[in-house]
Amino acid sequence: MKVLFILSRIEKNGVTTHTLDLAKGLIEQGHKLTMITGGISGGVTNEHFEFLNKIQSEFENLGMTLKTFTISNGNILSKLFSSVISMIQILYWIMSIKVDVIHCQSPNTTFLPWLLGKKFITTVHSDLLRKNIMYKNPTKLIAVSKESKQYGIDFLGGKSEDTPIVLHGISERFSQETPKTEIAAISKKYSIPNNKIIIGFVGRVTPVKGLDVLIKAVDTYLATGLKDKIHLVFLGDYFLNTDKKWLNDLIQSSTLSEKITLIPFQDPKPFYQLFDIFVLPSRSDTFGLVAVEAMMSGCCTIRSDSFGAYDQIANGEDGFIYAIEDAEALANILSDLLEDDSLRETIAVKGKQKALDNFTIKTMTSNTVKVYQSIATNTNHA
Repeated sequence: MKVLFILSRIEKNGVTTHTLDLAKGLIEQGHKLTMITGGISGGVTNEHFEFLNKIQSEFENLGMTLKTFTISNGNILSKLFSSVISMIQILYWIMSIKVDVIHCQSPNTTFLPWLLGKKFITTVHSDLLRKNIMYKNPTKLIAVSKESKQYGIDFLGGKSEDTPIVLHGISERFSQETPKTEIAAISKKYSIPNNKIIIGFVGRVTPVKGLDVLIKAVDTYLATGLKDKIHLVFLGDYFLNTDKKWLNDLIQSSTLSEKITLIPFQDPKPFYQLFDIFVLPSRSDTFGLVAVEAMMSGCCTIRSDSFGAYDQIANGEDGFIYAIEDAEALANILSDLLEDDSLRETIAVKGKQKALDNFTIKTMTSNTVKVYQSIATNTNHA
């Protein structure tokens, strides 16, 4: 099958990661793939550019065809002119490239195949997306959780029969043991104590991710004796400069300033295996991919009941789920796990098996191809 991806730009977010994972899966299964993208946008830091350049290289090294349009960073007139030129270029590519399926990974690019009367697919990557002039109803709207399916119906005009659920999948590399020497080096580099139970978080640092709930759970509701047993590690980048102040103020106003290590985002794989407990305290998620990464890494996982929670976890069996904002409930779960090493280990083992059984790239790709096949036979080639 010949597939065309449209990704507005390569960014440090879940949409780009998911697109890369699905691309790997499709090519591994023998499908041909072309991607139209704006590439890496300007204005990123050197550190971010290095990370994004690595991702772009991964796309290129897959053997897929990559077509890149220009994103202007100039004044308003320059941006407008550049946008018109880029749109014409993209429309030409869509018309000239013969494919079976068009998959708009960026929902706000759906107006492009719509203008040409093409059938196309898009994915609900965010529960903050709203219909706008650039979003057009797709032939099939892929939901990534039960809740995102309902969200797509309620807010994006999807029909139940045209909104299949395809759960995200991740690389099985997360299940592979990281050498103890590498984990020890990380602990030394960031002065993470090796005689404490490590509670970790991975994700973008912003209030929507709920780190204040985790801090409150530990600072306000955890018994002093249990607090003495733990250290917290937050791995992530700030979304806005104000988010840095927000987190620093939270930490300084708590009693935990000596118990929290902040680390800039990088490959999270070794960190999951450094953590004893992983917590995703989000107020909003579409799937919460990092929770699955933690599970597959063999890390005991707790998450809020934002979108995707019940697709991932059977509460109390292979992970734990608590109600969004309920810091006391989160603290109660942490208390049980801190007091019972065997419970923590049992949950971690079951969570890892659950992830390997249900959330691999291979499974995700096969289920996505089924959606493609449902419209491919009727797709008109340019």
